[in-house]
Amino acid sequence: MGLYKIEGIVLRRRSLGEADRLVTVLSRDRGKLTVVAKGARKPRSRLGGRLEPPTRFRALMAEGRTLDVISQVEVLDAHAALRDDLERMGDAAVVLELADRALADRHPHPEVYRLLVDALALLRTGPRALVPLWFAARLLVLTGHRPAVGRCAVCGTRIRAGGAWSAVLGGCVDATCRSRDPQAVGISSWAIALLAFLLDARPAAIRRVDPPASEVAAIAGLLQRYAEVCWETRLRAPAVVGRLREPALRVAEGRGPADPPPVLRQQRT
Repeated sequence: MGLYKIEGIVLRRRSLGEADRLVTVLSRDRGKLTVVAKGARKPRSRLGGRLEPPTRFRALMAEGRTLDVISQVEVLDAHAALRDDLERMGDAAVVLELADRALADRHPHPEVYRLLVDALALLRTGPRALVPLWFAARLLVLTGHRPAVGRCAVCGTRIRAGGAWSAVLGGCVDATCRSRDPQAVGISSWAIALLAFLLDARPAAIRRVDPPASEVAAIAGLLQRYAEVCWETRLRAPAVVGRLREPALRVAEGRGPADPPPVLRQQRT
């Protein structure tokens, strides 16, 4: 049985048998791995608390017949500041899910690993609502799915006004080509400019941008649909985070708080 070392970030984990866990990690040098943490669910296990998303760690691994086994773990960054903040942890969940869905197993992608490290660091101190969008945009670029922005994805014409966004056609489309996709949606010049910025922005630049919450929500929907088409998947975390943010977004847009659920309405009467 061979041994090797990895540095990685926990993307997700789930139960296996009575006491073990399956842990999916993005490693720096070996790509995405799903490995076994034996006994991690036992009360006195030294592995359990060290393998929670989005912990960054070093580990000694043992090669197995089907799945490799985590033998020893050294925590490099537990991201405690994210775990103590529900909204920041929600954004971290979006970023982790994007990385998980975008990458195939055991394909080294050190650029994506570095991107994930930067994104989690930004979530602690930066404008957290923009970080998942930036991560999604850069991840699309790094995985070979850069969308057309500013020029029509079909004919290449520069888009000045009346543009639309089509996930199936490859990004921005002009008014003429929009008819090829009945589900294409309009996109503003402001949104086009922000998308163009996100596709190539470095981490330091993200800290200097603070767009309106309504624009962030609109662009998040465009990128989510595009990513789902490119990676042939369905993302779940963005919807959960969207529900958490809905009250704040309504206030920012001047719509007032959402109507209370029926149970609360009954209690107020």
